[in-house]
Amino acid sequence: MPRVLIGSRSFANIVSVGEELLSKAGFEIRRIAPEERPLDEETMKSIVARDKPDVIISGAEPITAEALASSENLRLIMKHGVGVDNIDLDAATSLGIAVANAPGTNTDAVADFTIAVMLSLLRQIVPAAESTRAGGWNRYLGHELGRQTVGVVGTGRIGQAVIRRLAGFGSPILAYDLYQDTSLVKDFGVRYVKLEELLSQADIVTLHVPLLPETRNLLGKEEFAMMKATAILINIARGELVDESALAEALSERRIAAAGVDVFSTEPPRESPLLPLDNVLATPHIAAYTTEAMECMDRVCAETVIAFFHGRQPDNILNPEALNR
Repeated sequence: MPRVLIGSRSFANIVSVGEELLSKAGFEIRRIAPEERPLDEETMKSIVARDKPDVIISGAEPITAEALASSENLRLIMKHGVGVDNIDLDAATSLGIAVANAPGTNTDAVADFTIAVMLSLLRQIVPAAESTRAGGWNRYLGHELGRQTVGVVGTGRIGQAVIRRLAGFGSPILAYDLYQDTSLVKDFGVRYVKLEELLSQADIVTLHVPLLPETRNLLGKEEFAMMKATAILINIARGELVDESALAEALSERRIAAAGVDVFSTEPPRESPLLPLDNVLATPHIAAYTTEAMECMDRVCAETVIAFFHGRQPDNILNPEALNR
């Protein structure tokens, strides 16, 4: 009976479909105890060595080369989500361990959330609600999304979904990506530009790129200096895309107007310099947290695991070369 170690906090925690599918298929399920969290590299390594799983359903916990090597049974890392920057993909490949993710399962949820954060900041919804609850009646003045030039950094699945929504508001859209999608230009009037031009012209900059060595600290002090003093930054992707200290400095000095931040370089962000700032809308990495997205993600994870152990090669395996080792 293959053993599945559940590293993800969310898998089968919000909806039950994934766990039900795995149990029905005969998999043994092991969960990480709450007292063992938060999971650092050493803790994760010791848990994998202790439980000897055949599969890990991974959340944000670090899956290092040492952790991968500590279970001789391990054959598959299934990411409960899309980004695999917490997994040592090269080490997994060299050890013959397949890594899969669940692309497209949270696209709509994240795109909806991105637009919600834009609207909340433009219309000052959070301070208005807090003021009203406290007995005030301050009629906060805002801005219309359709009148804002929005710069979308990264036009993959989520970036494209954000663009489709922005087009409905009538927002002028700039985009930056190494791979330009001509259909976005044709269908939505998107204008691809260099990153520097996007930063200098956009009223809102929203990040939708994966965390890679070349995108780590993509935006820092120099880039924030290029932005308008009235600009808003939205980071729903990965905390490490941004130099948090430089962002906090730019915000505190009002060199940019505001930021919506759902991700942090360390999570939970107990000592982030962004949290005390009144022009930051901070949320706890919940962009993908909808019932619909979780159900879809759980189902894809379970179906991928089941297919893999029935000898099939799912399309969402990221390193198929590992299967030949």
